[in-house]
Amino acid sequence: MDLRETLKSPLGNRFVFFILAALIGAFVGLATVGLIKLILLVQWVGYGAASETRFAEIAAASPAWQIILVPTVGGLLVGLLLQFLPGQRYHGIADVMEACALNSARMSVRSGIGAAIAAALSIGVGAPLGREGPAVHIGASLSAWIAERIGLDRRQSLAMLGCGAAAAVTVSFDTPIAAVIFALEVIVGYYTLRVFAPVVIAAMVAVVVRDTTLGGDPVFTIPAYSLSSLWELILFALLGILGAGVSWLLIMLVSRFQAMWRRSRVPGFLRPALAGFCIGVIALQFPLILSVGTEAIGQAMLGNLALNLLVALLVFKVITVALAIGSGFAGGVFSPAVYIGAMLGGAFWFVISTLGFTVAEQGVYAVVGTAAVASAMLGAPISTILIVFELTQNYDITLGVMTAAAFASTTMSLTGHGSFFRWQLANRNVNLSAGRDISLLMTHRIEHLLNQRYTTTSPDSTVGQLESSMGVQRQRLGMVVDEDEVFHGSVTLQMVVIHAVEEGGDHPVTAAAIGKDYAAGPSTNIVTALQRMAEQQVEYLPVVDFSTKDQPRLLGVVTKADLLAEHYDVVKREREAEFGIT
Repeated sequence: MDLRETLKSPLGNRFVFFILAALIGAFVGLATVGLIKLILLVQWVGYGAASETRFAEIAAASPAWQIILVPTVGGLLVGLLLQFLPGQRYHGIADVMEACALNSARMSVRSGIGAAIAAALSIGVGAPLGREGPAVHIGASLSAWIAERIGLDRRQSLAMLGCGAAAAVTVSFDTPIAAVIFALEVIVGYYTLRVFAPVVIAAMVAVVVRDTTLGGDPVFTIPAYSLSSLWELILFALLGILGAGVSWLLIMLVSRFQAMWRRSRVPGFLRPALAGFCIGVIALQFPLILSVGTEAIGQAMLGNLALNLLVALLVFKVITVALAIGSGFAGGVFSPAVYIGAMLGGAFWFVISTLGFTVAEQGVYAVVGTAAVASAMLGAPISTILIVFELTQNYDITLGVMTAAAFASTTMSLTGHGSFFRWQLANRNVNLSAGRDISLLMTHRIEHLLNQRYTTTSPDSTVGQLESSMGVQRQRLGMVVDEDEVFHGSVTLQMVVIHAVEEGGDHPVTAAAIGKDYAAGPSTNIVTALQRMAEQQVEYLPVVDFSTKDQPRLLGVVTKADLLAEHYDVVKREREAEFGIT
């Protein structure tokens, strides 16, 4: 019995799927370790030394020409590499979300590997971005590649993508609990035992991989902070709103930089190099903005940064992150969000303290600020709360973290974006806000629903002739086609009768018909087809072959009844798969 047959049996499905999840966890975990090591290798080549926690110190000790030259040359290499990737751009978490919602959990492994290399170059030379986005993307693309090779169906492939994403986040941040919730909240889109169990297994195996290869020390070590009083929750709510505002500002800056590059005549492959030059110039004065920014985040959480430095790092980090993303540098936004949030929270503490309020320590507000900005950027408040908790391992301030995350994500939803990733998808005309059912239906094409329940007539025939033919053939639809089967229009029996009564039956049939523009190709999805029918206020849609635009050939029609039946079946099957009903 082969693997596909084994997966069809309930018992075989469970055990074999768990084994696959474990293998995915190990494979993606090792790939993420490879990404981290590659980033360090690029750092070593560029600056002569490498460290995850002392990058700014290494850069600051370098001569000025090196601080400027390394990001510039690195940007040029990234720009050249992007020319060979699909769409000539970096692929990240938004692409994983799109694959899950619209592409039956299928992804290109080539784009995943290319994005990982581009991200390693970008972060290694100092671009102020994070490694979680490329880690999740390569984990998901490798999982999708394995799922496709062994013939898993859409539901199983979606679970495998969740396993890959969870393993990548676990190794990147050493946050297995948050990684599981992130995979379910952002990538898979729902929580069920059928998906939850394999994702947990993948994350647990990834923990073993990380502890074996990188060690299990926490990313940040902070004191045992606690809240001063519960009334501070009001301040944390305000900090959450401010975090959403800063996140919105960052998105708007990215949009402005992208528009600026499009208006310029600078070739695409040169844009990251010019951005790298600007980042290097800023880093001469503020090296703490470079790369992931672990040093600055840790110092802010310890309350060791002065107000003027907090504000400067906040402002220049926002600008350089927007410049890096807008120009084409590869990397994630979670680490920049944590960084910006820490600076925002620290600066907010200074303002509140100046007003005379008795509040908790500065580090508490830095930690809560990370949750505020990260929750707004990711659009995943539950995952963010758990990530911050696991990174800091501090339970006493979790209530403040939860408050800020809730207000930040709610405020961000009012901006129309919901998250940075949904903003990226909206720019590609991909809308996931309508819900998973609509996204799922958009993956189903109408080509298998075609029928020939209609009467054909030539453009030279009259309304009366078509009415007679439709009566004899007992059809309610008429398609106007010539002797070469080229489509010219369509008409219903009701239209024919009304026209015959009001205008007479001697008029050409084209006078009563809807023009040839009302037609769709066979690759049209169910949602679009229903929308076209609603706009025209009819219950059918002609389907034609548009391969020859001047002479579209009729393939058949789809009816509203058939589309609604398919709609019901698709959603019913998805619900059964989601809740484990067989």
